[in-house]
Amino acid sequence: MKNIKLITATVGLCVAATLFAGCNNGTGESASASRIDGGQTQISVEASGSSQNAPADGYKFTYKGYDVVPGAEAAPIIKAYGEPLDVFEGASCAGQGLDIIYTYPGFKIYAYEENGIELIDGVEIEDSLIDCGGVRVGDKLDDAKAVYGTPTQEDEFGLLYRSGNTAIQVSTDGVGEIISIMYRRVID
Repeated sequence: MKNIKLITATVGLCVAATLFAGCNNGTGESASASRIDGGQTQISVEASGSSQNAPADGYKFTYKGYDVVPGAEAAPIIKAYGEPLDVFEGASCAGQGLDIIYTYPGFKIYAYEENGIELIDGVEIEDSLIDCGGVRVGDKLDDAKAVYGTPTQEDEFGLLYRSGNTAIQVSTDGVGEIISIMYRRVID
């Protein structure tokens, strides 16, 4: 039991540190869910069925034909997706520069500024209409395991899959129902 709590705490601390630890950035807030252009939102993941067979270049979130890759430059993606519903900017807790959150229908893009360039830190999906390669918010952890394979880390609050400098984090409500899916960069 202590081991499970330690894994939960470790995964939680990694996410918090990666996503502006100590800042009031709203990462616990739910994004408003809506449909784009009156139709269902569709997102796919370029990942294989097992974390051992994950893409060599890492995980990416694909939406409207554009790949959102954690660690890549944010400007082309923000331009491609158009005006976000909301933008939050705040001084970075992890370094100099800004932390930025772009809220779109059904997902948020987290970015940070480094040497005057905005880079993608992660993408968080909290909308059950969005299909992440066969897994959706509202599904069970077993559904994610069937699609993504054996996780790098696991406890009752989620799964973590890692490939290169990227990861997919599947978070649950503690009883096995998925409440968010996040693609993020990994800092060693």
